[in-house]
Amino acid sequence: MSQYVRPGVPPPLPAGSIPRSSSRPHRKQPPLPPKQVQQVAAPHHAQVQAQHVQAAHAQAQAQMDKRYIRRPVEKNIPSKIEALIPDAKLYRELREVEQNMDATISRKRLDIEDTLAKGTKERKKLRIFISNTVIDQPWQTVDRLDENAFDFDIGTIPSWILRIEGKLLDDNTPIDSAHRRKFTSFFQSIAIELDRPKDLYPDGNIVVWNQQTNPGLQPQPMTDSVDIKRKGDTDVNARISFYLATSPERFKLSPPLSNVLGGLKEQTRQEVVMGLWQYIKSHNLQDPDEKRTINCDDALRQVFNNHDRISFAQMIEYAGPHLLPLDPIVIDYTIRLDQESTQAEFAYDIDVEVDSPQRQNLQNVLANWHTNQDEIHALDDQIGVAIQELLTSKLRRDFFTQMAHDPARFINRWIGSQSRDLEIVLGDRDLQSEEVRRAGFYGAEDLTESIFLLLNSSRK
Repeated sequence: MSQYVRPGVPPPLPAGSIPRSSSRPHRKQPPLPPKQVQQVAAPHHAQVQAQHVQAAHAQAQAQMDKRYIRRPVEKNIPSKIEALIPDAKLYRELREVEQNMDATISRKRLDIEDTLAKGTKERKKLRIFISNTVIDQPWQTVDRLDENAFDFDIGTIPSWILRIEGKLLDDNTPIDSAHRRKFTSFFQSIAIELDRPKDLYPDGNIVVWNQQTNPGLQPQPMTDSVDIKRKGDTDVNARISFYLATSPERFKLSPPLSNVLGGLKEQTRQEVVMGLWQYIKSHNLQDPDEKRTINCDDALRQVFNNHDRISFAQMIEYAGPHLLPLDPIVIDYTIRLDQESTQAEFAYDIDVEVDSPQRQNLQNVLANWHTNQDEIHALDDQIGVAIQELLTSKLRRDFFTQMAHDPARFINRWIGSQSRDLEIVLGDRDLQSEEVRRAGFYGAEDLTESIFLLLNSSRK
């Protein structure tokens, strides 16, 4: 007689059966067959878009699968295996050498970065050429005068052009190279003071070229020369001041600050801060109770505006007025108008700081630091796989060694261990010895799923 069963309610268990424990993993139900949907031809662009979406999903899934691949990370041979392999000691020594090399390379990289941060500079000679040319001077126009004319004015205005140019000595960079520094790039500004009466020449007797312009304006283009044209027919004394451009910017120290820093005359802002900190530590001027406070001595009081105690944050503020602009390099030059040109007659050498050629090499080293990392990772993966194979071979060797030593005892112990594992896999299911002996028992779906869960739990 059939029994009525309500939809969604499981049928009653037959008599004598034992319900499964709720701790057992629930067996997944097979998916229902998809419903038949009437297919409608889609436009071509919709099909292409759907293909792109599917390709994007496939690529994202591939990346996710690649991310969660478990790679072997063990690179050292275990001591139990090392005792069985005579040459394993050589591999351990090789690993120690590799670790020392990695530490050395990392330290060298930090040294390179520190060197680039501080700046790699070298001093070179910059040769400055100062010359002038004249235009329509009286002695140049005398041949054009008409002795029979009543008016001797020929309508020309005498003038002159002052040119300032220069180049680095021992610089083999081609002129058309983009890496060659222009002459004006070595200076923050160039000031020319002309010694002549203002009432006769109101067009200005001071000419200044600045590398930096007013905010919002484009910077001055770098050139290889500075030309100044003025009117006049008499010699002019010129005072030319060159203000060097330094990177990082250097300052002239005031006498009180120079006294604290051991008589130094020029320093960068960072060097000044580090020098003050060294002075404070060497003289034990840091407050023992409040570490952020400095107890000033007589020398520091002259720098820090006669304060007895200041904080570290105020140290930079009070030291700022003692950082003065560097003194300019002054050249006196006489603009001579008695000859057409004075080119190649006056040259002056000054010392400038330029970037060391090694700087670009160091930057290239850092840029190519990780070029061979893919190859190194591939070799590490091969080493990890080899270590895993050694571990597997060690387990097999132990298995067969123990079985060869005492086969009967080993087999009994191994069968007992397998039986316990099988009981754990089956859980509360009754274990029938006659059923276990049949091959079809091990092909059951619930047994396969239980073994899969047991193996996954043992890997964690």
